[in-house]
Order: sequence, then C-alpha cells, then structure tokens
Amino acid sequence: MRPSRSTSAPQRHNCYDAPVSGEPHIRKVRPDDLEEVWRVHVASSNDLAARRGRPTARPADAPVASDARAGLASDPDGYFCAVEEGRIHGMVSALVRGRVWYLSMFFVLPGDQGRGVGRALLERALAYGEARGVEVRCVWASLDPRAQARYVMAGMAPRWPIYRLEGDAAAVARLRARVGLDARERELPCDPAAAEKLTAEVFGHGRADDLAYWRSDASAALAIERGGELTAFAYRRGERIGPAAGLDETALLQAVAAAANAGGGGNVTVRVPGACASLLEALVGCGFRIGELAVFLASRPFGRPELYLPSGPILY
Repeated sequence: MRPSRSTSAPQRHNCYDAPVSGEPHIRKVRPDDLEEVWRVHVASSNDLAARRGRPTARPADAPVASDARAGLASDPDGYFCAVEEGRIHGMVSALVRGRVWYLSMFFVLPGDQGRGVGRALLERALAYGEARGVEVRCVWASLDPRAQARYVMAGMAPRWPIYRLEGDAAAVARLRARVGLDARERELPCDPAAAEKLTAEVFGHGRADDLAYWRSDASAALAIERGGELTAFAYRRGERIGPAAGLDETALLQAVAAAANAGGGGNVTVRVPGACASLLEALVGCGFRIGELAVFLASRPFGRPELYLPSGPILY
C-alpha cells in the first residue's frame, strides 16, 4: 500500500451537526438534506460539463439519484456537507466496504470552488476512512485536473480509464451472436447467495447490502452456470448494465451479453474499466460507441479488477 497523507481521526459524536473548526460548517448529511445535496451535485456536474463543451444534465434525467440514497442508507457516517448561512454549498460521501474506502460523491457549488470548501470536505471524508481502519483508498474521477490533483495528494494514483459505452439494438444483437454458450453452460436467474460469494472472491470482500439494493432495483438479474457452478452474474437496471462479475473473462462477457439481451435487447449503457480489456474489446468490436471517459485512482490495486464491471460512479 502506498503511504497516504496523514489526517487526524474525527472525534466521535452522536448528533448530525457536531461542531468542527473552520468555515463553512461541516456536518453529516441528514436524510432530509438529500434533495438539496442533489441540487449541488447537478449544479457542479453541469458546470464541469459546460467547461468541457459537453451537454448538461437535468435533475430528472439523473438515474444515479437512487444510488445516492442507497449509499446514505448503508453508510450514513460517511456523508458530509458544508453549510453556510443555512445553505449547503458542497458535499462529499465516502463508502467503506471491507477495508476499501471509496469516494462516492464529491461536489462543490461552482461559485464556492477555490474557497477551501472542497479541501475541508475531503479531509473529513479521509479522516472517516482512517477511523474505520481502511487499507485502500479509491475514487472514480472525472477528467477535471483540479479534482485529480486532490486525489493524487491524498495518496491515490491513476490505475485505468473507465469508458461509458452505449449500444443500440443492432450492437446488442451482434454481441449476442458473438457470445455463445457451450453444452456445459446455461443462463438462469441469479441466485443472491451465489452472487454475494462471487462478488467477495472478485472484489476482495462481500457487498451484501449493495447487492440487495441492486437486486431490488434490477429489471433483470442473470447468471451463467458452468457444470453446475455459478461462473458469472450481471444486473440490468433499465438501460444500465452493472454490476457484473465473473470467475473468468469469458464468463463475465457471457453474463454482460445476457443482461444486454434481457427483455428483448434494445439500447443499453455500460461502464467498462480499462482493466476489463477483453470485455472492452468485444463490446467496441460489436459496435458499442465510446461516450464519456473517467479515471479510476487507487492507493494500491485490490481484488480482480479485470473480472468486475461496476454499477456506476456512486456505488461502484
């Protein structure tokens, strides 16, 4: 593990808005803050998109809002906001899964950037991870150089790009034709216990709460079985595919293809890490188009990243 920047452990408090030093006031996010927190996310994301010459999003078009609520429910002690004069100016969320600290969301209102708000929030999130005894820090980062500089200074290094791929019905059909099952293999509904076991093997630790949420939100949960053993699974939520995991790269591709064809196929989106090189090559070869690009940074490698397809940037 790379040495990380030391931060002091946060004091333990039982209330949401325990006082801390510095301005603005940093406190835990409350459930009734989520609507305002989401507005900060949208404003910051739209500002970055505009600076990069990309179309801006609208709150109603943001399917990851439900992921943010699930993250808060599973790890409320890792959600913090910066409040000044009764208004939220920035937020950060850090999720701890096993010994892995994941920076789930980190946004500051455009007019407040450069005032130290982001620094104060990130320091609180890092201190939360240290108090939990984490061994790995990681983040799904935009291409914003300012944000990446913060992560590098926090001990995280770029590991691989993450591609957003979009496939239309024709690309999905080509994928299905390319990926076949042999006589020992079959496609079937995903067993939750088997998915939890496989996730622990591939990711390095179990994710029971996340899998339960993804299962409740999934329009399809499919698995590939080989010789009576579960070798891969994939969830589809609307047009989004992920998470998915496999014992090997062939099985992972088979599960992704099954999820893409669930419900008759149609348009799908999938976020593919560069570590999943064979999956990325297969999807692009079938006509999936590369959209936006992000970068995964971590203090050190962990798990089997070539065998895991994330759900998206909020819960990974």
